Amino acid sequence: MYDGILRSWGIVPFQTPFLDISSPLAAWDCARLGWDVMLNNPCNPLHLAYNYSPFWLTASGVPLGVRDTTAVGWVLDILFIASLSLLPPPRHFVELLLVLAASLSTIVVFALERANADIIMFLLALAAGLLAGRGPKGRMIGYGFVLLSALLKYYPVMFFITLFRERIAVFAAVALVVAASAAAFWAVYHADIVRGWANIPTGRYDTDLFAAKNLPALIGMMVESTAASLRGAPAVGQAVTVGLYAGLVGAALAITRRLLRLPELSAATAELSGLERVLMVIGSAVIVGCFFAGQSIGYRGIFLLLVMPGLLTLSRSEASSLRALCLATAMVIVFLMWGECLRRALDGGFGFWLLRELGWWWSVSILLALVLDFLRESSVLSGALRWRGRQPLQPQ
Repeated sequence: MYDGILRSWGIVPFQTPFLDISSPLAAWDCARLGWDVMLNNPCNPLHLAYNYSPFWLTASGVPLGVRDTTAVGWVLDILFIASLSLLPPPRHFVELLLVLAASLSTIVVFALERANADIIMFLLALAAGLLAGRGPKGRMIGYGFVLLSALLKYYPVMFFITLFRERIAVFAAVALVVAASAAAFWAVYHADIVRGWANIPTGRYDTDLFAAKNLPALIGMMVESTAASLRGAPAVGQAVTVGLYAGLVGAALAITRRLLRLPELSAATAELSGLERVLMVIGSAVIVGCFFAGQSIGYRGIFLLLVMPGLLTLSRSEASSLRALCLATAMVIVFLMWGECLRRALDGGFGFWLLRELGWWWSVSILLALVLDFLRESSVLSGALRWRGRQPLQPQ
């Protein structure tokens, strides 16, 4: 029954639940036994070499191991589900439907079934967002959570985008501490960091992995395959990949620029609550950064849950163009979060895959605009422009 339910959700389950959290737990087991887990990790259920940050291993003295996988998985999942009650609530019935659809989506259920470490990163991001509206001490604690998450998983360094809300002096002080911590981390662990990167898996371009390179790379491979009988076919495929990637980036930047030039955008984002704005920007920064950095497994899309409250509030804007744009984007995001379920249920082929990839590019373009809008109105940028005798950027 368990297997059947998950497969109907678009998820192919492992033999036992909470597979992903067993990886760091297994690494702790073998590290305590003296194994070089980045070379060989026999404690791992799949015998995979360790590919997380070596910073996890500093906690190997914690008396937890593979035998505790079920308990740890349940705790993480329950904390995640409970944390959703801290998100800004929807205000209308349609918004409620969209939030429920996103919360029950394939992406979220997959993250919970695997008890992936991204759940921990989500909790730390939410904690940082909640603390961002507190006093100076609370915000500093939040930045501590962000630094911890970045040392554990690297990509959460994007959470530091909230630092741009600070005065320049505070920004500089925290940035100096972060840079010093990163330098010390690299000095101590650089060999293990490089080895861990080599163990990070990659996959096909037509699965649940999302990345900027998926669409152009697969189209390039298809062209190369079609032209296989022609001399120089690999060069043709590569040229198509590069050209298509450049075209998609150009289109994304054009969409972003067009949205940033809407005078209604700044007025609408100014009406967001502090928590809605911060969470929306954190979630947007993570998705945009991971999209262009490389392939991410679908469950990283749980950060889209942070984007939804702010995006839905923007969909209530008085400007009809912005209202329609944000509501449509929220619907596209829900579609993407259910993408793997729909692909399997509809036996989606190339057409469905292309629609989904274009949906990612559209959503990332909108999220990038929201991030840049936040930055152009940030205290740091405004202060820096005033110091140089220039005016902050304004929509035209």
